[in-house]
Amino acid sequence: MKSNTERIAALLLCGLLLFPFNACENTDSGNTSETTAEKNTSAEETESPAEDNDYDLKGRISTMKTYYVSSSGSDGNSGLSEDSALLTVTKAISLMSGGDKLCLRSGDTFYGRVKLPDGPDRDHPTEITSYGDGAKPVLSQYKLPYPSAWERVSDSIWRVDLSDPSCFGGNITELDTNAGFLLVGGKVYGHKRFSTEGLEKEWDFFSDNRYCYVKTGGESPAALSDDIRIACNIRSIGFSDNIRVTGIELNGTGGHGISGTVSGAYIGNCDFINIGGSELPGYPKPDTRYGNCIECWSDSSDVLVENCRFTGVYDVAFTMQGQPVYTGWNNIHFRKNVLWDCQQCFEIWSGEYAGDDEEAGKKVGFVNCSFEDNVCINSGNCWSFFVRPDKSVSCHLLIYGLGTPVCDITVRGNTFANARAASIYKSGGPKEIPDDYKIFDNTFIISDGQNICLPGGSSREITDAFDVKIRADNFVVASDNFVNFLFDE
Repeated sequence: MKSNTERIAALLLCGLLLFPFNACENTDSGNTSETTAEKNTSAEETESPAEDNDYDLKGRISTMKTYYVSSSGSDGNSGLSEDSALLTVTKAISLMSGGDKLCLRSGDTFYGRVKLPDGPDRDHPTEITSYGDGAKPVLSQYKLPYPSAWERVSDSIWRVDLSDPSCFGGNITELDTNAGFLLVGGKVYGHKRFSTEGLEKEWDFFSDNRYCYVKTGGESPAALSDDIRIACNIRSIGFSDNIRVTGIELNGTGGHGISGTVSGAYIGNCDFINIGGSELPGYPKPDTRYGNCIECWSDSSDVLVENCRFTGVYDVAFTMQGQPVYTGWNNIHFRKNVLWDCQQCFEIWSGEYAGDDEEAGKKVGFVNCSFEDNVCINSGNCWSFFVRPDKSVSCHLLIYGLGTPVCDITVRGNTFANARAASIYKSGGPKEIPDDYKIFDNTFIISDGQNICLPGGSSREITDAFDVKIRADNFVVASDNFVNFLFDE
């Protein structure tokens, strides 16, 4: 067990390493310490399935290709070498088969949704990565309105047509109009309104099925800034089975960064910056907004996320959630990542078991999953806090309703510092946290007088008892330097 002095020194060192962070720095990830993911079968080490595939695996391996994409390339090229690179990610993906590799040139920015073909097996994943020297390549979904495309609607409201690709650059292949936030001169504006009548402040915005409307003081938005970007509901990468994503930056989506049901995925040394805020399509409660960096939907398995960085997400950096549930979440691990200024860091919730086998249903839920050796700072200190209705969920660890019986999750070796509301939020309060959701050997640094877990529906006695348990199993310190922020802007 580390001494208090050693733990505080380690935290300070994390801070020194974190805050000078260059979001585009291209560094290799490391693997040094033993974790749950290494003691058990990791996403990269799972045995290949039985050889009963419908295709000749050896033959497929012999024909696997590597495609290169560069901002100076051409979609008329073959893409099979750096000198014959393609221009667009969309063209490259149209040529790929399972097990191929897609390499994006470092220092370049690419636009478009990515859906890789399934890899043949765990040992031969389909991959997206970088090549060359310099900053990480960027996979962005921003739409970049042309100055001349802004139309005046009234004295202080302007609009741009997001259904017409001649009106903007950036992502012109997905014509989604569900705006999640604006990035203006590098600053996020997240006040999405749901009618033009609701536009009050400068850079408030509203989007319908065609236009994005923006409030100004009267001038055209283009007169106020030459760098306006609109993030719409375009998922950056849809999960496929047996994939590997390394060494890239994802930004500028109003939806999710990477999401879906997946069996076999490795995500390493990636940066997730400014994600989410669009209206959740089909949700029964209108005007509900959403957006996560990485979301493993129900019945996912064998996923490892490590050595990544997350900041500026509307909801949560990493989540396991979904319904209906048949097999649950198995062997999913999130380790050695740095997360700051996110609304939440790690979330779980599950619907009920939907299968017919009652005995099998008793073993379904979260099995052999972990959140280990991560650094989480300033949760709730995010642009989304000021524009969301549920401000109490400004926390590091978020646990909503659990409809499945198993919650075999280990939260260990993390540093949690300065959450706005509390370190942990559980719907119903700490009395509802399952016994097999194990929280130990972490460092919690909180503001004076702050609960580790919000009481929710639990009594003061239960909340205090939970605090005592967390303090017994973890290192907890209250600091005068961390302010318990008020819930206003």
